Amino acid sequence: MANEANQRGALLLAAVEKRNIPTNEHVQAVLQTLAQWGAKGNAAIQLDIPRKLWMEKLANAGQNPEIATNSYFTVGHIHIAPSADAERIRAHLRQLCKQFGFILLFETIRPSADESALFWQIAMLPGDVFSLSDRLFRLTAAMEREPHVRVASLGHTHVVYQADTLADLLREPDVSHPFLASAAAFAYVGQADASLCHHRLGSAGMLVHCGEMSVGAVEALIYDHGYSLLEAAGVAFWPDAAKQHSFQPLGQMPACFVASFEQEAVWVAGTAGALWKTDDSSRVFIASHPQGGHAEPLAPGQPLALIHSTAGRNQWLNGDHFRQEMAIRLSNRRDAHAPISF
Repeated sequence: MANEANQRGALLLAAVEKRNIPTNEHVQAVLQTLAQWGAKGNAAIQLDIPRKLWMEKLANAGQNPEIATNSYFTVGHIHIAPSADAERIRAHLRQLCKQFGFILLFETIRPSADESALFWQIAMLPGDVFSLSDRLFRLTAAMEREPHVRVASLGHTHVVYQADTLADLLREPDVSHPFLASAAAFAYVGQADASLCHHRLGSAGMLVHCGEMSVGAVEALIYDHGYSLLEAAGVAFWPDAAKQHSFQPLGQMPACFVASFEQEAVWVAGTAGALWKTDDSSRVFIASHPQGGHAEPLAPGQPLALIHSTAGRNQWLNGDHFRQEMAIRLSNRRDAHAPISF
């Protein structure tokens, strides 16, 4: 009951397809579950870039549709305030994309599904792939220096769709398109005052937590010091790992910490019943509420991680296996004993 009170007003649901094959059915299963739970509040869902959908978009725009299959094909979801000078802002953002070394291939603008903003959707390729993730993060920050701009996502692995309500999200044309497919989905629906909070992590990741913590500190570990998500989570919340790297932990482990960034995802329940895992025949659900009759709670303080390999396989790490992988990675870092400060 304490956990229910702590997370009241918010829902978190992650679903991973066991075969790692993107399907529309998988996405719809997540959205239908949220609808069945009666989720209310701001809604966001992170998906793999829907390649087939983008092949259609590029073909309709007179572009080579095969570009969408490129590993570095980048998609941006940018919201512009309806009261702003959208033409001036878009011209400035296009110039920023060019300055950061990207070639704009596609763009469209229309009112968002909830009509709270103009939705500018873009697709582009990098002129080179050097430090791609870092450049996307810096480009995102540069875009958001425009006071009327909010970036939902700008990445080469994931897209994020956001709306004021789940009902509005379901009216988004892409979301209802049969070509919208993903092998993993991370969804969040929460009211403004919910203690379980959602933030963008980097340029296209998601971070959901319950408690006091600095998203910027996690991003600093990733972008300024080159940590993977798994390493950053380990150093942030496990004192032994933090001590080894002359770093103060970010604080007490929150009641709930969930993050998805590029090819990794991490779940940590700080309290009993904060997160629940359901393993069925086709997918794995991890949620803030029990899903189905076979849900099992994640043990407090025992991390769970998912790693997508370059060969397209999913690797799950929990408890000691997580800590072993974290220790191996951290011991191999060149700056293993360099002090870190923010």
